[in-house]
Amino acid sequence: MDGKKLEPTVFTRLKGTPWKAEYTQHSGHASDLAREFVNEGYHVIVAVGGDGTISQVVHGYMLADGNAKGCAIGIICSGTGGDFVRTALTPKDPLKALDLILSTESTLVDVGHITCTNPDAPSVSSEQYFINICSVGISGAIIKRVESSSTAKHISGGLVYWIYTYLTGVGYKAPLVKYEIGGAGSHDTEKKVQQMELYIMAVANGSYLGGNMHIAPKANISDGKFDVVCLHNLSLVDAITKASPALKTGSLMNLPAHQAFTQKETVVKMSPVDPADKVYVEADGEVAGILPATWKMIPHGCRMILPK
Repeated sequence: MDGKKLEPTVFTRLKGTPWKAEYTQHSGHASDLAREFVNEGYHVIVAVGGDGTISQVVHGYMLADGNAKGCAIGIICSGTGGDFVRTALTPKDPLKALDLILSTESTLVDVGHITCTNPDAPSVSSEQYFINICSVGISGAIIKRVESSSTAKHISGGLVYWIYTYLTGVGYKAPLVKYEIGGAGSHDTEKKVQQMELYIMAVANGSYLGGNMHIAPKANISDGKFDVVCLHNLSLVDAITKASPALKTGSLMNLPAHQAFTQKETVVKMSPVDPADKVYVEADGEVAGILPATWKMIPHGCRMILPK
């Protein structure tokens, strides 16, 4: 059910309450609209769409300092993706989601922020807020390939990611990267700069990535920390026979330590060892830029209406 089909129900339920509906016209428009709504004094902004729409609304909300202005975000899932709502347990039925928004108090959730490099202008930084997962490695290469494909848009959201995972994985060459994981309160040993051949690193607020890939099963959107999940030094055979099945079942951490690790933290930094390597970063299913990148957690940065 899209927004236009919901409007008569909303009109009936909100009779006497000021509200309005706007429809996105281009990429990034949802962010602009959310920013406008916060600045106009609305108390609730409802994102009707998939992961990309939700992420854009959160981005605009954060730019407008929505939490400080007493605004909250509600979610009605109607897009092809649904990774964040799996973590948040938001009803997938639009009418039930509307009932939840109209009857439930908001709660505070964490928001991620990434600063990375513009692939078309290496001297320019790109910044983005994200609510679910920001990842780098094969995931970034997959999203870049999907965005560049004329056929991907005709395939359903969950299926397209699995198809392009295998297509990209066959020729994927893991870049050598250096990374540092740890916030201001971390021990020096945890903050040591290290190197690895990167398959994928997920800086996770939510649990699911790319259409139901259960990459961070212990992630909590209100604990003030990322779940940093990393697969590295994988052969193509290991990627197909070990990593892919583990992504479906949420059992990545059963892989040996020399191929996988997880850590809870608030700050992550990563850059390619070879500056000429273009290593793509995706945030909530859209290309955010390339390495170098820095991720920072904003604890309780956003107010959302979610199931209790």
